Amino acid sequence: MKTIRKIFGLTALLALNLALTLPSLAGDAPTKPADGQTVQLFTYDRLYSDKDGNSHWDKVTVDFKQFPYANDVPPVWVEAGGKRPAVTTGFMAAPTGWDGRANHPPRARQFFIVLTGAVAFTASDGETKIFHPGQLVLMEDHKGKGHGSFNAGQGVAQVMSVVLPD
Repeated sequence: MKTIRKIFGLTALLALNLALTLPSLAGDAPTKPADGQTVQLFTYDRLYSDKDGNSHWDKVTVDFKQFPYANDVPPVWVEAGGKRPAVTTGFMAAPTGWDGRANHPPRARQFFIVLTGAVAFTASDGETKIFHPGQLVLMEDHKGKGHGSFNAGQGVAQVMSVVLPD
């Protein structure tokens, strides 16, 4: 039952993120893709390490295709590449003023989904990005110098972590 709740919660959060992101991205996308056609509706930020261990930002675009998700309902759009395996999920919270700006690698490759507040991440190359509720970042800088992070807002910043296989 716990696994079902985790899957449901993750699915709901990713759906929320997609719903918050689609209005700004879908303006040029077709409203009804043809069978077999893929559409690009969603992008997210990725923090990765280069061969020297320095972290940098990148954008990832997700392609979607039609999928008959359930009987007797119209198809929905799902990620064209298929489902992504996850190892664990968890929640974290940082109080106002929390400051982890010293470079540190995350413990594992993972998505951070911001639930409340504002969270900032600084790549070791110096570029900082701030994330708000409904946004996510893929942390793939776990094998280098890592990044700095801090609560960039007033109030508690809450995130959900989805640890991915290496």
